Amino acid sequence: MKKNKKTNIKGLNVEKIKKVKDTVKEKVKDKTEKIKRKKKKVTGHKVLIVILALAIVGITSVLAGAIYIIVSAPDFDTDKLYNKEATVLLDKNGTEYARLGKENRDLVTYDDLPQVLVDAIVATEDSRFFQHQGFDIARFIVASLQQVRGQSGAGGASTLTMQVVKNAYSNKKTAGLGGIIRKFTDIYMAIFKLEKQYTKEEIIEFYVNSQFMGNGIYGVEQASQKYFGKSVNDLTLGEAAIIAGIFNAPSSYNPFSNIELCTSRRNRVLDLMFLHGYITEEQRDDAKAISVESLIVEKKAREVNKYQSFIDTMINDVIEDTGLDPATTPMLIQTTLDPNVQDILNALNKGELGYKFVNDVIQVAIVVTDVNDGSITAVDGRRNQTGERQLNLATDKKITFQPGSTAKPIFAYGPLIEYNNASTGTYFWDDPYAYSNGTVFYDSDRGYQGMQTMRTALSNSRNIPAVQALQQVDKEKIAEFVHALGIDYGKELYESYAIGGGFTTNPLRMAAAYGAFARGGYYIEPYSYSKITFKDTNEVMENKPKREKVMSEETAYMINSMLVTAQKQGVGGNFAISGTDVGAKTGTSTYDSATLKKYNVPLSTSADNWNITYSPDYVISLWYGYEYLSHDYYTDPIKADTARKRIMAAIAKKIYKQNSKFDKPSSIIELEVEKYSVPLQLPSEFTPADMRITELFRSGTEPTDVSTRYSRLENPTNGKGTVSGNSINLTWDAIETPEAIDTNKLQTYFDENYKTFAKKYYEQRISYNNSYIGSLGYNVYLESNGQLQLLGYTSNTSYTYNAASLSGTYKFVVKSAYSIFKNNMSTGLTISVATNGSPSPSPSATVGSVALNGNATDTAKLITQAATYKDPGVTVKDKNGNDITSTIKSSNKLTVTIKDSSNNTINNIMLNKAGTYTITYKVEGYDQVLTRTVIVK
Repeated sequence: MKKNKKTNIKGLNVEKIKKVKDTVKEKVKDKTEKIKRKKKKVTGHKVLIVILALAIVGITSVLAGAIYIIVSAPDFDTDKLYNKEATVLLDKNGTEYARLGKENRDLVTYDDLPQVLVDAIVATEDSRFFQHQGFDIARFIVASLQQVRGQSGAGGASTLTMQVVKNAYSNKKTAGLGGIIRKFTDIYMAIFKLEKQYTKEEIIEFYVNSQFMGNGIYGVEQASQKYFGKSVNDLTLGEAAIIAGIFNAPSSYNPFSNIELCTSRRNRVLDLMFLHGYITEEQRDDAKAISVESLIVEKKAREVNKYQSFIDTMINDVIEDTGLDPATTPMLIQTTLDPNVQDILNALNKGELGYKFVNDVIQVAIVVTDVNDGSITAVDGRRNQTGERQLNLATDKKITFQPGSTAKPIFAYGPLIEYNNASTGTYFWDDPYAYSNGTVFYDSDRGYQGMQTMRTALSNSRNIPAVQALQQVDKEKIAEFVHALGIDYGKELYESYAIGGGFTTNPLRMAAAYGAFARGGYYIEPYSYSKITFKDTNEVMENKPKREKVMSEETAYMINSMLVTAQKQGVGGNFAISGTDVGAKTGTSTYDSATLKKYNVPLSTSADNWNITYSPDYVISLWYGYEYLSHDYYTDPIKADTARKRIMAAIAKKIYKQNSKFDKPSSIIELEVEKYSVPLQLPSEFTPADMRITELFRSGTEPTDVSTRYSRLENPTNGKGTVSGNSINLTWDAIETPEAIDTNKLQTYFDENYKTFAKKYYEQRISYNNSYIGSLGYNVYLESNGQLQLLGYTSNTSYTYNAASLSGTYKFVVKSAYSIFKNNMSTGLTISVATNGSPSPSPSATVGSVALNGNATDTAKLITQAATYKDPGVTVKDKNGNDITSTIKSSNKLTVTIKDSSNNTINNIMLNKAGTYTITYKVEGYDQVLTRTVIVK
C-alpha cells in the first residue's frame, strides 16, 4: 500500500520537519549576507585607502617631476639655434681633419615666406599650430594611445614650438625615464618660454631658419636656392610641398638623394594641405602632375670632405649613442680614423691604384677594421659621393645585402668545430643532396666534387658540405654562436643560412664577425670614436671597446688556417704579403627568377658580390655590385669575381703589414692522417704519400687508431717443402683476407660511416682496389747469399720450384702480397728444403730466434722538451733457448734502422715532433726481420 506524504515516519511529522528545515536555511542565509556585507565594507575601505595612497604618491611624483623640469629648464636663447660652435674631429693620431656645424645661413623673416610654404609646413607638421599654446594635448593623447597599441608611424605629437625647443636644447633621448623627462621639458619650454615670449610668426621664423635640409644646407632659403635656384618667396605650390616634406627626414626626402622618396613625400604634403582646407582638390592634383625632376635645378657637384664616408658613419654612431647630432651640438671627438688607410680607399675610387671601374654606376662598399682593438679605421660608403649623410652602403643599417658564402664560417664550420670538436680534416660529401624539408639545392656550377675535408670544402666554397655541417649542430648553439658575432638573422634559423641565403647584413657587420676569428675568438663591437668632449659643459664620454670571448681560440685558429689555405689558392685575389698570414672568403648571392624576368637580364646575374680578407692586423670587408638592378646595369658573376679580386688586391697590398702570423694555440695538434678514413685514422707506415694529409685537431680529440688499409700484411704460416725429382713443392697456410679488400667488411664499414652515400663510395672503393690494390696472393722468392730472387706470384697456397738438378739445401721466402700494390708485403715466411727430399729444420731450430720486447705498435706522448724515445729493443736467443742479446749487441751483429714517415733514415725518434716512425731490427745470421711502429702524438 502507498504511504501518504503527511503520514508519520518513525514517529515524526514530515510536514513539520520541512518547515523546520526552511527556517534554518533562512537564518543561515541572513547570517551569510551580514558577513558578506561586513567583509565588503571592510574591503571597500582598504581599497579606498590604497587608491588614496597611490594618488598621493602619484601627485607627489608629478609635482616633483614638474618642479625638477621647471628648475632645470634653461632660458630660450636664439643664439643656440643659429650660432653653434663647430664640432672638431680628430683622427686616431690626434690630428684634426674636419669640423662640423659651423654653417652659413641665409636667415629669412616671416614676411619673406610665401603663404603657400607656411600652409604646407603647418598642414604637415602641426595642423593646430595657430590654435594651441605650444602643446596640442588632443594630438598628444591620440599619439600616445597609438604608441601603446604598437602602431608604427604614430609619432610623438611634437608641435612646431616643441620642435624648435628640441633643435636648440633637447638631448634627443626617446626611451625610458630620460625620454619622458625630455618630452615634458620640451612641453614646458614650448608653453612657458616660447609661446609666452614670442609670437607665432616668430616661432615659424625660428623653425624654418634652424632646420637641416640635406646636402649640408640649413634653412629654407638655402634649400630653395639649392634645389630650385630661386629665393624662398618665389616658391610655387609644388616646390613648397617639397620643402615642407624635407623637414621630416632631410637625408632621405631631399630631391637630390632620392627622387622616388621625395615625390612620395611631396604628394603626402599636398594631400594634407587639401585635407586641412589650404588648397582645392584641383590644385592638389595639378601640383602632383608636375614631376619633381622638372622642378629641381641640375645638381652641382661640390667639394666634400675626402673622409666623408667615415664621417657619416661616425655621426650616425654618435647620434645613436648620445641622442645628439655633432652637426648641431659642439663636441671634440677623438675618432678611430686612420688617414693612411682611408687615403688608400680614396685612391682606389680615383683610379690611382691601377684599377679602373667598369662605369660610374657600379658601387663598392668597403670597411677596414683594426684587429687589435676592433675599431673602424676606414670606410668607403659609396663611389662618387657628392654630399654629407648620403646613404652609406658599407655601414648604414637601412641597407643590407645577402652575404652568400661568406656566411659559411659563421653559420656552419665555426659552430661545428666549437661544439662538435670537428677538425679541419672532418669529411663531408659533395654529392646530390637536399635540405631537411626535401628541397634540392646546388652549387653555382651545378656540379659535385665528392668526398672532401672541411679544409677543401671551405677553401673551394662548396654549398652542400656547408649545409651538412650546419645540420650536425644544435640550432640553439648555432644561434648563440652567430648572435655573439653580431649577426642578426631574425627569429628562425634556416638551413639555407649556412650558404648565406635568406638573411641580410652589411660590410661593417661582416668585418666585425671575421675580426673575432682574426683575434683568436674575441668579438669587439665595431666603433668609430673613442672619446667625446662636449664643449658646452666640458663633460667627457669615453667609448671603450669591450672584448667578449665568443669562441675558443682553437676554433678561431682552425677557421684562420683554412681561410689562409683559401687565399693561397687565390680566393681573395692574386696577391700575397711577405711573411703574413692572409685569410680570404668570397660570397655571391643571386636574384629570384621573377626579378630576373622583370628586368630581362641573364639568369646568371649576381646580386651581391663579396670579398673579405683579413690578417692579424686588419680586416677588409668588400661588397661590389649595383645599388639598383636594371636592364642596363647588372653584374655578371664571372666578371664580378674578377673585379672584386682585383679591387681587393689593389688595396690589400697597401694596407696589410708584412711578417704577421696568426698565433697557433698550444692546444692545437697538427697531425698527419690517412685520406678518406672515416672516422679519421693515422696512416700506417706503408700508406702512400698521396694518401696522407696533415690537418688540425683540438688536443685530446686527435685520432689514435692506425689505419689498416695499407698496413703490412700478415705472414703465411705452416710452411713446408717436399722434393720430388728435380722439383720442390712448397705449401703454406693462407692468411685471413685483409679488411682492406674484404667485401663484406667493407660493406659494413661504409654502411656504418658513410650513411646516405654508402653505396656510391663502397663501389668506388671496390673499383679503386681493383685498379690499384689487386687481389690477395703470395710472392715466392729464392734466397741466395742473402739476396732474394723473385720466382713468381701465386694466388694459391702452393708453389712448385723446378730445376735441371737439385743439390744441397734451398731456402725459399713466401711473402703475402697484393697483385698490384706491393709496398705492404709481409716480412716473409722462410721455408728451407734439403734436396735429399726431407724438409730441413726450421731456422729457429738451427740458429735461434729474435723477438720484439713490448708491442709491435707503440704510442708516445708528444712533449715540448727535446727528449728521445726509449726503444724496448729485441731479445735474441740461440737454438737452445738461451738469451744471447748482450753478446749479439757487443759483437755489433744487431742492426737497428729508424725511418720517419717520409722514409728518411734518422738516428733517434724525438718526442717533441709528432709523427709515425718505423724501427727495423736485423740480427746477423738470423732470418727474422722485425719491425716496430712508433706513433708520437
